[in-house]
Amino acid sequence: MSGLMRRSLLVATGLIALLLGLVAGFPARLALGWFAPPELRAWGVDGTVWRGRAAEVVLEGRSLGALSWQAHPSRLLVLQPSWSFELRRPDGYVRARVGASLLANRQSIENLEASLSLATLPPAIVPNGVAGQLRATVQTLELADGWPSRIVGRAAVNELDLPGVILTLGPFEFRFADQPGPPSGEIRSLGGPLAVDGRIDLPAPRQWRFRAELAPGESPPRELIDGLAFVGEDLGGGRRLLELSSHE
Repeated sequence: MSGLMRRSLLVATGLIALLLGLVAGFPARLALGWFAPPELRAWGVDGTVWRGRAAEVVLEGRSLGALSWQAHPSRLLVLQPSWSFELRRPDGYVRARVGASLLANRQSIENLEASLSLATLPPAIVPNGVAGQLRATVQTLELADGWPSRIVGRAAVNELDLPGVILTLGPFEFRFADQPGPPSGEIRSLGGPLAVDGRIDLPAPRQWRFRAELAPGESPPRELIDGLAFVGEDLGGGRRLLELSSHE
């Protein structure tokens, strides 16, 4: 190695070390004040962007819980910083490793585990009036320009309440297998008064398709049986076909 190359390598190494040092020591409170969107607030912030915690995080006026984080410095060397996050709240938790590419508008979420009540989350995440207990295990969720480009994992929702529906539904399972192409997942009922056998596809950015067969399930009340008659297309035998898409 020539002297010039050696000096260039030393300079580059020094700059990287300086960058890592600046990032490691940057106060988390200051970072939130500079970069957080106005609808996001945090109290009891302690530590740095490298490692720290917030006693409470609030999104759109609704508390999400206590948040802690720790960076993975090795990913900075390839311009793909990542952090491990854990959110704790009285009704459950969410933990995941979140990364981003500085060279493209892409994000990744790995090893996500969650158990919490849907009703306690803000409308930006779950619409008002939707309630149920969520349990999720997602190995990979990749986002391109804010839209899922790959999903591998599963989730289950128990005792699902929907706006305008007088019955508690579920439990339901959502499963996205590791497969090539755009994300595509199965939706199955695991019991309850409504039997669901369906699929959701995300064929392109900002596009989705939902297709499911609905039928009376276990001990369905008369209200559900009568209400199904007005849903989707009649397949006979009490079954109905419901199809929805982003184009409608």
